[in-house]
Amino acid sequence: MPGSPRSAKANRGMTLPELMVAVGIGFLVLTFMAVVFADSARCFAATGNYVNMNRSSQNAMDRMTRGIRGAGSLKDFTPTQVQFYNFGTTNALLVYGWDANSRQLTEWQTGNSQTNILLTDCDELAFSMYRSSLAPTTNNLEGKAIGVTWKCSRTILGKKINTEDMQQALIVVRNKPL
Repeated sequence: MPGSPRSAKANRGMTLPELMVAVGIGFLVLTFMAVVFADSARCFAATGNYVNMNRSSQNAMDRMTRGIRGAGSLKDFTPTQVQFYNFGTTNALLVYGWDANSRQLTEWQTGNSQTNILLTDCDELAFSMYRSSLAPTTNNLEGKAIGVTWKCSRTILGKKINTEDMQQALIVVRNKPL
């Protein structure tokens, strides 16, 4: 029935109030989806940061453990740097040091012109020294084990919100007599 009032109303389209309601609902749905997407992206980035920090920390700890266990006697100790003689020598060194300004933990050996960066974005790091009885000491001659603890952090979208709170170990110098 082409001439009926019902078909004329059906062919007419949307009214302005109907169009405004539809656009408003669409805007709300798109806003919700954008918020969910942004939050998911931030969570994905945070998880990636944490996994990367954990992998870097584990790698640094493994390298330090191998180096310190195989080192000879302790040459020098401070809370931010430890120096060992290579096993069997008195003129070759193995040095681990933390620089608060660059926030890096580095490893250096005599005969190797390259300094290896073991950790970046390291906010805090402290070495400690222990006797063979595991009592703390400050005497290099008594030092049989080295404790190390650090805290690293990364930023997400300019905010420091993803922090690996603590990594710590007690590493025994195997080649040093009791």
